[in-house]
Amino acid sequence: MSSLNSQIRAIAMEMGVDAVGFVPISKVSDSEIAVFKTWLSQDKHAGMTYLERYIEQRQYPQLLLPEASSVIILAVSYYPPQRQDLSAPKVAKYALGRDYHKVMKKLLMGLAERISTEVAPHSFRAIVDTAPFLERYWAEQSGIGFIGHHRNLIVPGVGSFLFLGELLTSLRLESDQSRPLSCNDCQKCLKACPMGALTDEGLNASRCINYLTIEHRGAIPQGLSSRFGRRFYGCDTCQDVCPYNRSPKSSSLFIPFEQLLHLNRMDLKELDENRYADLFYGTAMTRAKLPDMRRNAEIYLSNNLE
Repeated sequence: MSSLNSQIRAIAMEMGVDAVGFVPISKVSDSEIAVFKTWLSQDKHAGMTYLERYIEQRQYPQLLLPEASSVIILAVSYYPPQRQDLSAPKVAKYALGRDYHKVMKKLLMGLAERISTEVAPHSFRAIVDTAPFLERYWAEQSGIGFIGHHRNLIVPGVGSFLFLGELLTSLRLESDQSRPLSCNDCQKCLKACPMGALTDEGLNASRCINYLTIEHRGAIPQGLSSRFGRRFYGCDTCQDVCPYNRSPKSSSLFIPFEQLLHLNRMDLKELDENRYADLFYGTAMTRAKLPDMRRNAEIYLSNNLE
């Protein structure tokens, strides 16, 4: 088992992955699903109603690939080697480079094919953020890292500015890492959240700037939007203050686009269809369509008068 892990990990690291975990696939614990259902019942997922679907698949991931025996977890840093201009409307770091869905899917498929040819033939399914799969839970089970108070996965030595991708595989693989450290009594992220969206009980998405500027459709109450500050798309505050991100590993796979590093007020004032395409196509920012980007732009311009 450890030989298979070592071979797969070596290939993945060669391809630019920052951390790799392995875990046998099994039923997700009833207690974990109960916590998830309680969070849903309290409407803390806000308008993300897609999270209410496919609960059975979330608990029994083999329904996604009946022949699966294990999960291979890949963690890739997206922390940008270059930062936005200080005067730029703030964009969450994950969205500054190429659309991670496409990059991570290509990475997973490439790894899966190399496993088949260089390690052992296997059946697999690649997952990037779109299947009903509790990726942070499985990453924690693998020992690759732990879920912090800010609800992001933390990999010690790498940080929490991470994209996760998974391969469900028919290969029988065991975890080869012990569970790492934890947040203990640190609450810096909870205290720093500008919206009070984070508490000891978890995330209330309806107050989260990431949700409001990316997932939410329609108007945002002024009582919330007035607290966005210089944020235009997303928010990194909870991760920026995390002690595990004091020296985050810079990304080698996600390089920021120049037009986003130098985003400016005029870009937002002139945000028509052509400008939207020039600025955002090829990035994950197209998750928010033009009407909602215009809404975000209006909020930014109102909060940051010349």
